Amino acid sequence: MDVSAFCICTVVTAKAIESLLEGSGQGSYRDAHPWLVARDLLAAASEADQALPILFATGEPLTFSHWSILTRIEVVELHRGQWETNCDFTRLQGVNPIFADLDSVFLKPPDEQLARERLEGLRHHRFSLDETHVRPYAICETPPYIATQ
Repeated sequence: MDVSAFCICTVVTAKAIESLLEGSGQGSYRDAHPWLVARDLLAAASEADQALPILFATGEPLTFSHWSILTRIEVVELHRGQWETNCDFTRLQGVNPIFADLDSVFLKPPDEQLARERLEGLRHHRFSLDETHVRPYAICETPPYIATQ
């Protein structure tokens, strides 16, 4: 299965990662923010027979520790204005320390820029991920080390 050109990046606690690794290494992630666009990205990736990666950042300062492949994103409105997102993912894979910094991943460019790059062959500047964009999640370009897995 091919990997999507885009991925999801989010923040988790080191304790949550440790707990997952002590178990099967795969599991679920829960957030109080509605991951509606992420859910749509997963649906589009699945329709194209592609896998949608998720990268987990932990620590202070934030660094990527692990990544996985999303298998399900369910968004539920509990009460008016209160949401819950549940994500399931495959077994966690460690991130090589040379790719651990947040700025090793680039934010997804706007669709217009991607169309221009595709049609006109122009590749414009990319913006690196930072701590202001990763919460609750960021949509980024899938790093090459995942795309080649």
